[in-house]
Amino acid sequence: MIAVSKPLAEYLAGVGISRDKIHCVPNAFTAPLTSLARSAARDRLGIARETLVAGWVGRLSREKGADVMLDALAQGDASWQLSVIGDGPERDALHQQAANLGIADRITWHGLVENAGSLFTAFDAFVLSSRTEGTPITLFEAMYACVPIVATRVGGVPDVVSSSQAILVPSEQPATIARALAEVANEPSAAARRSMLARERLLHSYGDGEWLDAIDAIYEAARTSRS
Repeated sequence: MIAVSKPLAEYLAGVGISRDKIHCVPNAFTAPLTSLARSAARDRLGIARETLVAGWVGRLSREKGADVMLDALAQGDASWQLSVIGDGPERDALHQQAANLGIADRITWHGLVENAGSLFTAFDAFVLSSRTEGTPITLFEAMYACVPIVATRVGGVPDVVSSSQAILVPSEQPATIARALAEVANEPSAAARRSMLARERLLHSYGDGEWLDAIDAIYEAARTSRS
């Protein structure tokens, strides 16, 4: 069993998988073939040049916490707009939630977008509001794009970024996300510094070469033990 985060490895052990059969190998990152400049990414997503935009990217399902992000948007500074990339079973309920909160005009629902990882440069902040995670690829994509990150402290997220590289918040606390976005907007130099450190962390620790070596070693050990 290969787990992509330490909490997932502990969960597997807790449900009865022998620890000597569990290997923790966090996901790795491969840079996109194309990464658009901020202006080009905004043009593709239809975002005006001076608009203050938070990006949310993922599956529209409960564990990803898009509903928490909508609550945070409603509780925060009205100057923030939200770009949502992704689709899923909660789409209609989320649209209704946005209408009930009176924030429908502040949200753009992009649906599924090809090569979404190349568009993170369009955002002034990236928010990961998940209730549970492994080692999220969208977090890697935000780190690579040098976008200020606000992320819930769940799953493998704290193993990827620390408070020096992102603003980490508890899950299920939209007001805390709203305050974090205010901090990003009000303290741009600090946000830029965290973003730079996050990118350095990604490039140093999450290359695909190391990941392939780790996976190969696990399979080779399994092959050797069986023979």
